[in-house]
Amino acid sequence: MPRLAREVMSDWAAAERPAVIFDFNGTLSDDEPILFRIFSELFDEHLNWAMTQQDYGRHLLGHSDREIVEKALEITGAHGHDVDGLLALRKRRYRELVADDNPIRSDTVRLVQVLAKHEVPLAIVTGAQRDDVSAVLDSSPVGELIGVVVAEEDVTRGKPDPEGFLAGAAELGCAASSIVVFEDSVPGVRGALAAGMRCIAVGVTPSEALRAVAPALIPRLSAEVVEHVLPLPGA
Repeated sequence: MPRLAREVMSDWAAAERPAVIFDFNGTLSDDEPILFRIFSELFDEHLNWAMTQQDYGRHLLGHSDREIVEKALEITGAHGHDVDGLLALRKRRYRELVADDNPIRSDTVRLVQVLAKHEVPLAIVTGAQRDDVSAVLDSSPVGELIGVVVAEEDVTRGKPDPEGFLAGAAELGCAASSIVVFEDSVPGVRGALAAGMRCIAVGVTPSEALRAVAPALIPRLSAEVVEHVLPLPGA
């Protein structure tokens, strides 16, 4: 694990009651390719917009589902479309795709299991809709281990506003300064830091914008993230 990330985790482990908050899309759930596919098909069909990966990363990544659709309408000038209708189409397609292949990968499952074994409070704070989160958690071993989910419906202001992170901390009963957040987007990192939390960005090929704001970076989630501060069961 990169040195800066090790330092962040060492400081976190020394907190009075260390806890963890995961972003969902692209972080806990390795589903950004799925989301890009869904949104690109949706916008091509309904907004006549051939969205590129660069468009998605620059304008939409890290925002809530509703904000993504609203931003797409703004970019394309197609203001007459029904946002809720587009969101319903997106939700249905997402559930179809994750049913065939759960996007929480085995290395991430192992990390969550290690944290849970050590009784580390765990939460998800996401701009995704709660039904999306449930669709993935219900068929994953981590579903029963993460007790707090703050979803799009639970906040009035999405990331980078810290509202969701502070709500997650309150539900966990933990101080913000005792929490480390794993995020994959610039708005997410900014929101976590604004809430007074530690933050580690996750990404195999992080953008320059993400590198510029993240206190530390790791390529992916795995038990190696905590092995120097928490004994791994069976090691």
